[in-house]
Amino acid sequence: MNSRAGWAVVIGLVIATVLGWSSLLGSHLGISVLLITVVCAGAVGGLWWLLQRTSDARAALREKLAGADEGQHHEFDGVTLRVEDDGRHVWLDGPGLLRVLRRREPEEALAARHTGAWRRNEQGLLMLRVDAVIAYLASMPGRDEPRMQKLRRYLERDLLYPAQRRRERA
Repeated sequence: MNSRAGWAVVIGLVIATVLGWSSLLGSHLGISVLLITVVCAGAVGGLWWLLQRTSDARAALREKLAGADEGQHHEFDGVTLRVEDDGRHVWLDGPGLLRVLRRREPEEALAARHTGAWRRNEQGLLMLRVDAVIAYLASMPGRDEPRMQKLRRYLERDLLYPAQRRRERA
């Protein structure tokens, strides 16, 4: 029992003792207050117990649901990107790239722009090879904008080069 809970129990016992003596002296107000105090203490204790159990359950559920995707998500400018490494190439999800580029266009147009460097994963999500995306970003209109340069540098530094180093070590 932590110190706060111990003090709460002691204070509750003191209040209960005072109210109990007042009821023995003839006042029914003491019994009502004592009953309310006991019910409130039970409700607070029950709520505390429930919160302890739900936080454990929430952590277990989060681990179970996100366990398969662990290490496959990256983020750029507040947009979550799904990244897959198949051992030969690093793949980036197309819809995430469109959100980062702040464009609205069909996935087919994006796939056509990266001819021979796209595929669909098991869930049917359009995946683009990161090296092809970097080449496209280097030659696209607006390539000199600081945001596009930062995106290209992010893809190279955080996705492409670490994968190359992992392959070299293997």
